[in-house]
Amino acid sequence: MRIAAALFAIFPQICAADVSFARYVDPTDAYGHGALAGGEYAALEVGLTDGRSLRLSYPKAVFEDTEPRLADLDADGEMEIITVVSTFDQGARIQVFDLEESVIRPIASTAPIGTRHRWLSIAGIADFDGNGLVEVAFVDRPHLAKVLRFVEFDHQAELWTVTSKAALEGHTNHRIGESAISGGLRSCDGTPEVITANANWSRVLATRRYETRDIGPYDGPQSLVSALDCED
Repeated sequence: MRIAAALFAIFPQICAADVSFARYVDPTDAYGHGALAGGEYAALEVGLTDGRSLRLSYPKAVFEDTEPRLADLDADGEMEIITVVSTFDQGARIQVFDLEESVIRPIASTAPIGTRHRWLSIAGIADFDGNGLVEVAFVDRPHLAKVLRFVEFDHQAELWTVTSKAALEGHTNHRIGESAISGGLRSCDGTPEVITANANWSRVLATRRYETRDIGPYDGPQSLVSALDCED
């Protein structure tokens, strides 16, 4: 009985490995979009806090992004993995994963754009409206539609729901062919804001609580870096 009790005490520690890092691996040109230079990968690698690593790939999709994001979307103390997956026939979607018994498990996603070689670009992850739930902000087709969207992921009773909270036109955060996403998330006074450029890259925009204001001219990449540093 003492041995059984000791094994029971140890076993939860073995199974309770959480995410320590996530990254995209195996660059590929199988999808052949090229919107994000060097930004198409065949696999997602997830490192665990116990030293192990896991990999996930799709036969007819790539990870089209700069890096996976880690965020605790459901406030359970464990990180979810937020990615951009682009399928060969339906284009990009936000795809969220977690760990279930050391298996990378897809748990929630936005609807795919619906067309191959159409992309979306993550801009920030935070509780943007102050309701206690986390939203993912992304620019839907930053080279075409240029719509800043806020999507909320909520986990209740073992079910995930995905709710669109806002869609704001006239935003972009990426120029086609560049390797980096511009702008991002800032919190100058404790309230999260998304920093983007306007549709023609002439102005810098700050969006908080789904309302956008112009904070100055865009004079090159440093304009958005300075805005992230709260220098506007």
